[in-house]
Amino acid sequence: MTRHDFDTSRTRHIKPFYVMDVLERAKAMEREGTSVIHLEVGEPDFDTPEPVKRAICEALDRNETHYTHSLGIPELREAISAHYQEKYGVRVSPEQVAVTNGTSPAMLLLFTAILEPGQEVILSDPHYACYPTFVRMACGEPVFVPVHEDDGFQYRADSIRAALTDQTRAIFINSPSNPTGNLLSSERMEKIAALAQGDGPAIASDEIYHGLVCEGEECTILEFADN
Repeated sequence: MTRHDFDTSRTRHIKPFYVMDVLERAKAMEREGTSVIHLEVGEPDFDTPEPVKRAICEALDRNETHYTHSLGIPELREAISAHYQEKYGVRVSPEQVAVTNGTSPAMLLLFTAILEPGQEVILSDPHYACYPTFVRMACGEPVFVPVHEDDGFQYRADSIRAALTDQTRAIFINSPSNPTGNLLSSERMEKIAALAQGDGPAIASDEIYHGLVCEGEECTILEFADN
C-alpha cells in the first residue's frame, strides 16, 4: 500500500451515498440558473428558527466553547431523559444518554461497539441507504429481510425470526421507516422485541422520525425491551 492508497478491505465494498450525488448535481444546476425542487435530502424548507440562533449566539457570548462531559452536556442529557419519561413513560437515566453529532456518527459508534468481525445485523429491505455501510464499516454483515408494498411494507417478526442465525448480533428497526413511511404498531414492535429476550440479539432502533407521524402513534422500543 502506498502512502496515498486508501483502498482497504473495510472500504472496498462501500457504496457512495447517491442522495448526496443528486444534491450536488442539483446545486450545480441551480448555480446555472435552473429552478430545482429538492426531493433528495431530508432538509427543512425553512431557515434556522430565531430562538435557536439567539441561543447559539448567547452561548458564544458566554464562551461555552470548551470541552463538555464526554457523554454530552449534563443538562441536555437530563432533558432527553425527561422527554422519554414524559412522552413514552419509560425511564432512561441521564447516564444512559450519549450525545453525538447526528445519527450517522451514533450508528457508527453503536456498531463498532457491539459487533465482532462477521457478526450480523438484520435490516429491512428497503432501508435507509447508509445502514449497511455503518454495519460494514464495523466489519459486520448486513442481512436483509424484504418488506413488500402489497403488505404495506410491514416488517414482520416471523420474517425476522427466519433470518436469525447464531451470528445475529442485532435486529435493526426504523419506525417510522425511511424510505417506506411504515409505522410499526405497538403490537408488531412487541413481537419484534420478544425475539431479543433471553440470549437473543440486541435491538437497535432508529427513532429519528418520531414527531413526523400524521396518523397513528409512534412507540419507542424501550416500551417493550431493555436491551
